[in-house]
Order: sequence, then structure tokens, then C-alpha cells
Amino acid sequence: MSVPFVVILDFDGTITTSDLVVALTTRVHDANRDIVNKVNRRELEPRTGLNILFSHLPSRDRQLYEEYLRHLARFRSGYHRFSAVLKDSHIPFYIVSNGLDFMLDAVLGPTPEDGPWRICNKARFDQPSITIEWQYPCQDPCPGGCGLCKYQVVTELRERHAAPVVYVGDDITDVNGAKHADRIYARGLLAQMLGQDGVGYTQFDTFDDILSDLFTVTEVINND
Repeated sequence: MSVPFVVILDFDGTITTSDLVVALTTRVHDANRDIVNKVNRRELEPRTGLNILFSHLPSRDRQLYEEYLRHLARFRSGYHRFSAVLKDSHIPFYIVSNGLDFMLDAVLGPTPEDGPWRICNKARFDQPSITIEWQYPCQDPCPGGCGLCKYQVVTELRERHAAPVVYVGDDITDVNGAKHADRIYARGLLAQMLGQDGVGYTQFDTFDDILSDLFTVTEVINND
């Protein structure tokens, strides 16, 4: 069955109101704040920064991390309505995160059979500190260093569904994916960086902002 478009949603700071990777890793190890700032200033690649951030989290405390995440997480206004509308409209959508699977599972629960499907990195707890199994390695023309390469995900999903890709995100790890999407909804650091690079996007604060715009568009505009 053909679909009009595919939706990719970032998780931290997009579906949730705060960046849970930053919140968790800086709570456990305050010096991680400097690593976060270096990633945001593009002084460290996201993959390198994430490796450092999680290297300070002892594996033995997994249950404490999950409890903290469930307590902290708040969904951005309109998310559940947005998700329901996409399902009812038979629009495929994916949660694509450079974070770790145990974090998404702690907040969202098990992945539903009917989606949204999740693409993220995998956490390993078989070493003294958390290590990361990276998914979707970078390939040309991505400049590299993503961790989970959202450019590769955008390319794969566009081909899989033979449909344009709508990208919703907020952060530096969304830049390479968003730039190759066909329509972008952005906020936060992503919006700032796209603006600096002259890439068009639609600003959003809530998912209701996106719903009010998305289904009034008769043709998804390619931003390339």
C-alpha cells in the first residue's frame, strides 16, 4: 500500500520535554556537562561524546537509571494525539534516537506491534560501565561521527516506503538526518543550526503545531 509520507521522530527533547541522555549522564557524573557542551559546540563528534558520557555510568545501577528516567520523563504536549492520528491515517512512523534502547524502553514501554517502531543504539551492561553497540554506521555523503547515522535512516526509510520523509527533531544529532529529509519540523538547537546553514524548516513547540500544518500540505516539499 502506498503512503503519502513517512515520519521520523527524534526522542530526547522532541517526544520528551527534556533531553534524558543529558539529564541522566550529568546527574550521575557532573563533569559530563563539559562533554555535553563540547558536543553542542561541535568540538566533539556525537559518537565520541556519547561513549565518554556513558563510560561514567556503572552498569550495576541499571535499575536506578530506569527508575530515574520514568520519574523524570514528560511527554511534549500533543504527542499521544499525534501518534494516534498517524496510526489512524496509516502513516508509517519511527522513533529514531542516538540514545540507548534501555532508556526508550524505560519511558515508552515495549514497542507496539503496530508502531511507532524504534531505531536506536543498544546498551551493554556486561562491563563495569555502560558500553554502546552502534547501529547504522555513517557512510558517504555523511561527514561521519554520528553514532547512529540518521542520514542513513532517512535514506533507508525513503527507499523502503517509496515515499518522502518528514523529520521532527530538536538537537545537534538530528542535523545530518534532517538536512536530507523532504520536510523538517525543528526546534531548539536543530532549528538554530538549520537557520545558520540556510536550510528551510517549520518551527514547532508542540505536536499540535505539527498536526495543524502537516495534513494541510498537499505536497511534501523537498528541502534539498
